[in-house]
Amino acid sequence: MIILSREITVNKPYCRVSIGAWSDEALEKRSQTSSIGLTIGNDGIVGQIQIGTPGQSMDVQFDSTFNGVMVQSDGEEPIIGGGFQYNHSISTTFRDTQDFAYVEGIGEGAVAVAFAGNETVDIGGTLFSEVPFGEMFQYNRLTSGRLMPFNGASGVIGLGYKPVQGSGQSSFMYAIKDQLQGWVCTLDSYRAWNNGTLTIGATPSLQYADEIAWVDRNPRDDGIWSINITAVSSGGKIDPSVTSWSASVSTEVVSLVWPQRLLDWYFAGISGAAWSPNDVTYRYPCNTTLPDFQFALGNGTFTIPGSYLPYQRDESGTTCITLVTGDNSTESDHEYSFGMWWSQIGVLIFDYENGKVGFANKTMPLPVFAPSSLQVITFT
Repeated sequence: MIILSREITVNKPYCRVSIGAWSDEALEKRSQTSSIGLTIGNDGIVGQIQIGTPGQSMDVQFDSTFNGVMVQSDGEEPIIGGGFQYNHSISTTFRDTQDFAYVEGIGEGAVAVAFAGNETVDIGGTLFSEVPFGEMFQYNRLTSGRLMPFNGASGVIGLGYKPVQGSGQSSFMYAIKDQLQGWVCTLDSYRAWNNGTLTIGATPSLQYADEIAWVDRNPRDDGIWSINITAVSSGGKIDPSVTSWSASVSTEVVSLVWPQRLLDWYFAGISGAAWSPNDVTYRYPCNTTLPDFQFALGNGTFTIPGSYLPYQRDESGTTCITLVTGDNSTESDHEYSFGMWWSQIGVLIFDYENGKVGFANKTMPLPVFAPSSLQVITFT
């Protein structure tokens, strides 16, 4: 973390804190839950929140690989643009906590400089007070291809496991822990409709059909939700070339990234299937019925139907690719990806109290992606 001196000081009254018995209002805050509707695209999941008092509406990314909270502000340098800009001067709940600026990476090599503060955040009609956040005033994409921060959204709320964000203040889920009914987040999203629901503080039983399978988070210092995945079978084959691997649960990455040797094994015996370096996956005849793939997480076993895997096709509808890509890394500690398309086959739960990831089947059957429904692209 790099700390910069702040040239302009904003004078705001500090919140008055009373010490003693819990008030009814405080007790109520300790049992809050919140649900928010999401839209899902190639750049992750986005929901509408309000920040400050009165509330200022912003569309923010919810990023499982990020630990902080950061928003675009009206004090930022020109050319950042893209989303609504927060104005702390019209909020009665803004608190300029530490009078410093800090630098934080915000994905793919880009960095932002922000002023640290605390604010009230409204997520789905539930107010969370004293949330540490950063008001961005500089953005440098460096080696990143991102022209705008947060892919054009107004900000980001990190759902990572790390206790602190770049400013040294508490990360989002740690900051609101004592305001929640349960220290969990539940994501129920849908590839077919590109939408979903994020529930903070609870795991609604109506969202899943079976028992929740739990897998321990792999120890990491960066707060990433890393888990171990086990391959079980594909169609009638029960001898996977790669039996297990480590993957980061990412709401910003869409693809299912497997070890390439496992993808080779999956497509072995499928007539006409061929590896495509351009697509980083296999091309195969669209009239092929792909086999189901079975995998295990912790104490549960799940199936990805072959009919769920098709992703794109050529204009004639003869050649298709799947949403699974391959990575041929030979490093023993290489991290693959458990992206959004994978998590959308079930209900995903982050358990901060126990450092576990939960997964369960949905209450409704998964959609079938026939060739006619696939995105049309030009293969090169």
